[in-house]
Amino acid sequence: MDDQYGPVVASYTRAEFIQDGVLIEIPPKVASDAGFEVPLLITAGAQGEFVAGTDGGEDERLRTVLSAVARAVARGPANEVCFVVPAEDLPTTQASTGVDRLLAITEPGDTGEPVMTLMLPHEM
Repeated sequence: MDDQYGPVVASYTRAEFIQDGVLIEIPPKVASDAGFEVPLLITAGAQGEFVAGTDGGEDERLRTVLSAVARAVARGPANEVCFVVPAEDLPTTQASTGVDRLLAITEPGDTGEPVMTLMLPHEM
């Protein structure tokens, strides 16, 4: 990387994002039950927008989000790495903040393994 872009001046790993609470790991069993074979993460912003709540329904909303993402992935081309999930397919947990979609992006993790991250459009 030094050759093309110059020396690395700072780096922040996915593990550090998780430790800092910016990214939240979706339990492997929950991801697997939804049909995902890769590790899944959700940003704190997307979790707050589509999953969080005080009514005890977080698990059901997470399953709804993962189901919507799975449908978007199934409809998309096999070589896509970014999927857009319309908000109408997602649960609403509080007054809308105007978010109209969720992005699901597959990228290499800290050790090169594929990892899917669910995020709000402005978090990309």
